[in-house]
Amino acid sequence: MARTRLRRRRSVIRRMETAKRHDWGLVVAGVLLVALALFFTVAPGLTLVTITAIAGAGFLVSGVFDAVTYVRFRRAMDLSGWVLAYAVLDIVLGLMFLLHPLALSGVIPWVIGAFLLVFGIFEVVAALRVRRLGTSLWGWMLFSGIVEALCGLTFFLAPATFVVFLALFVVMRGVSLIVYGWNAGRALV
Repeated sequence: MARTRLRRRRSVIRRMETAKRHDWGLVVAGVLLVALALFFTVAPGLTLVTITAIAGAGFLVSGVFDAVTYVRFRRAMDLSGWVLAYAVLDIVLGLMFLLHPLALSGVIPWVIGAFLLVFGIFEVVAALRVRRLGTSLWGWMLFSGIVEALCGLTFFLAPATFVVFLALFVVMRGVSLIVYGWNAGRALV
């Protein structure tokens, strides 16, 4: 009886130590991103139209909030008329993307290409800074950032490859999260 309790206690301690070594939230998020990438490759047209509509909603919400901020705080914050102009532009872009997502889905590769290019460059810079700290995962960050920046650049040169490269980007993010989550305990040691 005492041996059984001792075994159970050791088993619980081992599981707790394992839980400390792995961040399961990151691992699960990574697996979900890999599954999402599979969907992107199976339904590329639906992916583009959906992303266009989501971008439209984002522009619309941003524009409305910017316009409300301008109206409420223009005197207190001494806001320029350009803030309102930017808000109106966001609202117009948002409505265009929401009302005509199929027609405007061809523009999305350039918009997201710019994001990926900047994000990839930031990740490369972060990887080089992390390397100086002596963390072992800097190489994966560097590789991931280079691939992301190349994907963004490719969208400008060959926009038709957007969905394929978007799937690659999402797989890279997913695998990165799995790697980071699995090695979370090592990064803390």
